Amino acid sequence: MNPGESKTVALDGPVTIYEVAGLREAFREALAEGVDLRVELDESTKWDLAGLQLLISCVQTARADGRSLTLAKVPRACVEAAERSGLSRWLDSTSEKD
Repeated sequence: MNPGESKTVALDGPVTIYEVAGLREAFREALAEGVDLRVELDESTKWDLAGLQLLISCVQTARADGRSLTLAKVPRACVEAAERSGLSRWLDSTSEKD
């Protein structure tokens, strides 16, 4: 991909401590392409703090490389995990606005 291009990545299923290792590898591959990322979350189900930590790490990695990572179609389960973790403001600031 060329600079200025973007890629959409879709997550599905649970995003918890049990899935984070595999998801981390998928994100590493996507981030290695050197393009802005849009991550669609609408097909994701169960969320916990480990899933949110993975997203935070990915956003920080993208920004450190001068790229953006935007979250789209954030499901209620993710919003609730963010609320329980005190990360609502962060999630809102990283999410695509309708």
